[in-house]
Amino acid sequence: MNMTKYVSTNIYLMMTLFVCAISYIYVVNGLKCHAVLGVCSIGIEGVISHSVYVVLLSMCKEGMTRHKTSARKPVVSEDLGKKPMPLRTEEQEVLPVQEIDAIETNRQAAITQCKEYIRKVVAQYFPEKLMPQLLHLVDEYANGIISCTPIMIAINDTKGLRPIDFYHLIWILWTRLNTLDRRVSCRFIKNAFPVILENTNEETIYRKMNDTYVKCTIENIPKDEPLIT
Repeated sequence: MNMTKYVSTNIYLMMTLFVCAISYIYVVNGLKCHAVLGVCSIGIEGVISHSVYVVLLSMCKEGMTRHKTSARKPVVSEDLGKKPMPLRTEEQEVLPVQEIDAIETNRQAAITQCKEYIRKVVAQYFPEKLMPQLLHLVDEYANGIISCTPIMIAINDTKGLRPIDFYHLIWILWTRLNTLDRRVSCRFIKNAFPVILENTNEETIYRKMNDTYVKCTIENIPKDEPLIT
């Protein structure tokens, strides 16, 4: 608006001077009147030009005001009575307390069963001092800790175990505890025994980590069979 006013004012001044000059020349030279009348004509033309300028400027302001008003979104009476729509949130299924307790009870029973199997079957092939670490592995797997505490022992320091025995061991933990998926379970057992499984890739563990019976020291006991008889 300031720029518009500035431009229009300058145009008004130039046009006024031009009209006044023409008026003076016409009165003095054209009509052969005295110079005093020429000066009076300049005053009259100035007053008329100023009046026209004021009228045009007010009309311009009124037009811009109407344009801004029409650009605003009208408030409809129907919108006033509407209430904002509440945000929809996905309903999450909440298990009953009894069901949660039952799940946790079964989970603890499975952990106890796996620890008992480690204590009575698996630990006999390891040095006795590693018993706490072997049992701790069960807790770490049950809690989904992939970067578990490694047991730094070589295959020759066990009593006749082979890498396939460790595939069966993780199979047992995977089917009983159901904490990590099969792929991640392969990574877990490599982290648990990094020296023994150093040259074994996860794909090999994944393929041989199954319920196909193979005669081994640590057997791959099917899920529906008890670990300890």
